[in-house]
Amino acid sequence: MMRSTRPFMSKFGVMLAAVLSVTVFWSCQQQPEQESEKKTWKLSMIKYDELRQTRDAEAGFRSGLDLAGLKEGEDYTIVTRNAQGDADAVLSLIDATAADGTDMIVSLQTPTLHTAVQRGEGLPLVFMVVANPFVISTVGRNDKDHLPYLTGVYTNTTFTSMMEYIRQVMPSARRIGTLFSQSELNATFYKNELITAASEAGLQLESYGVSYKSSVPQATQSLIDLGIDAICQIEDNLTSATFPSIIRVARENNIPVFSFVDEQAHQGSVLVVAPDYIQGAMTAAELTARIMRGEQPGEIPFEKIQKFNHIVNLKAAHDAGLDIPQSILDRADNVLNEE
Repeated sequence: MMRSTRPFMSKFGVMLAAVLSVTVFWSCQQQPEQESEKKTWKLSMIKYDELRQTRDAEAGFRSGLDLAGLKEGEDYTIVTRNAQGDADAVLSLIDATAADGTDMIVSLQTPTLHTAVQRGEGLPLVFMVVANPFVISTVGRNDKDHLPYLTGVYTNTTFTSMMEYIRQVMPSARRIGTLFSQSELNATFYKNELITAASEAGLQLESYGVSYKSSVPQATQSLIDLGIDAICQIEDNLTSATFPSIIRVARENNIPVFSFVDEQAHQGSVLVVAPDYIQGAMTAAELTARIMRGEQPGEIPFEKIQKFNHIVNLKAAHDAGLDIPQSILDRADNVLNEE
């Protein structure tokens, strides 16, 4: 006589339904928890001052994050703060990041980086718009051996091309001059680099230190009074912010100006060799994306800006009585005031 399986099947069905019910319930409960595990990074971008370089860098950085596939509001939020060239304000802004839930500091300009290294409490830190990070002795020894929470992109402009240009445009020149901010580490670094490059080109460099924006016009006149043939203005935050006053005094004395920020070609420089800060910031965004995706900053080597723009202002050259050789025009990325 065959035994009926109905009671067993009935019990099995009840058990199976219970297991399925628990499984579905567990999945429903777990799904929101899994979704909540995705982190939205809070980025704090801190600028020392608002300049063309920092505006370009911010735009390039945002574009770079987008190209890296990161969405604002979903993968990250970003707050931009500006110290307006005030060292005490930089200190306050960096200190505030420890209390506002910042996950990563994005540092623009050397004074900001210097303070962030000292006071950032080890938060992941990506820097840009920096001449040479190693002027800050605690940063590290080289591009690969550096602080464990730090990476970024730096400029390290070389002045060889500019010295060649000045030699071609002004073959009789013997002395050039530059102003430099006495309080900025990167300004001293660039001044020393320019001294070396000028000497190798057979030129003598006269330098004049400045400490305040209001002192720049008189300092420019004092520099010119040293008997220079041209101003070759290095890039630092103070002189970049006051560059129109440098141009004004130079014009009054019929002294041509050469410089290293693309905006300054439009302001009156005869010739500019400018780092492409948009390109550099896009690289910094790539490094940021790598950190957000799990890499350690200390394992990511520093990068250098690779692209430099060569810009000629023909009107500025004409006003200074200079002719620009065709070889320089052929090499230029942009020629202003062409007829």
